[in-house]
Amino acid sequence: MNKEPKYAELLKHRRNGLVEQVHFGIIMHIGQNGIISKIGEDNNYKFYHRSCMKPLQVSPIIDLELDKKYNLTSEEIAVCCASHTGDIIHQNLVKSVLNKAGFSEKDLLCLPHQPLSIEEQQRLILNNEQPNRLHNNCSGKHSAMLMIAKELGFPISNYNAFENPLTDYILEHVCKLCEVSKKDIVISKDGCGLPVIATKLEDLGKGFLNLFCSEKYLRIRDAFLNNPYLIGGKNRQDSEIINATDNIVAKVGACGLCVVVNINKKECIVVKIADSNIEARAIVTNETLLQLKWSDPVKFSDQMNNIYSKDIITQDKVVLGDIFSCFNIN
Repeated sequence: MNKEPKYAELLKHRRNGLVEQVHFGIIMHIGQNGIISKIGEDNNYKFYHRSCMKPLQVSPIIDLELDKKYNLTSEEIAVCCASHTGDIIHQNLVKSVLNKAGFSEKDLLCLPHQPLSIEEQQRLILNNEQPNRLHNNCSGKHSAMLMIAKELGFPISNYNAFENPLTDYILEHVCKLCEVSKKDIVISKDGCGLPVIATKLEDLGKGFLNLFCSEKYLRIRDAFLNNPYLIGGKNRQDSEIINATDNIVAKVGACGLCVVVNINKKECIVVKIADSNIEARAIVTNETLLQLKWSDPVKFSDQMNNIYSKDIITQDKVVLGDIFSCFNIN
């Protein structure tokens, strides 16, 4: 059995001089030859990739040349890799992908859920509408799975099932990118019903480097770089990081995960927050980018602090304390 990871202190909340909240986690700085540096000790523990897996499991659309067969746009490729907020633009792009491949919303096996977009939530209320499957923040990934299953002649009606040959095909492809053997992974189901794997954090980082630093998958890289708000949405951490930096790709996953790739340096960071706190994940990731000098300290800090403030304030905007990092990745 794997040893439990030994998480390091990464972030503290200080109110009027007293620390009242501490977040623990692991940070890995990874290059093409392996780990460059790390904070915390993972002890080779395996973590589920969650939505960080999306660009990896969608990449067969390039291997099978489905992007050419269906004339997919950069925006459509982006939404296939997205954990989107369910805005109208996201819904329309998923519809377009489905239509090009000969499918419709009813073929999606992801369930309807409330869109993450506040604006879309308000629109639904005003129009007395209910959320649909297109609002599901994994609907783009599901549309890609339908395309791949159809191309390979696999069953469509249960494309999310473990026994469907699509599962083995996708997992073998992801394992190849992550440079791991299928016998060494742990498999479960993600929240949307599709299979998800667990590997060491280093393996996840390798998968991202092999994908985003490869000319073969240039269309996926460009889809991220050119359409940041399709990957997530307004005030979503990965979208805002891509928008505030140059030649940097980011993707978040549930349970405190974030992977960021510096394409110029061919390096990446993998952040895992032990308690899955979204604010802590954002501030730790942002601080890591600043420490590594992957982002402009003025422009980046100004843009990101508007979304994830380091000030602890009252409802009437009185500053009572701060949120500060307690690690050094250099």
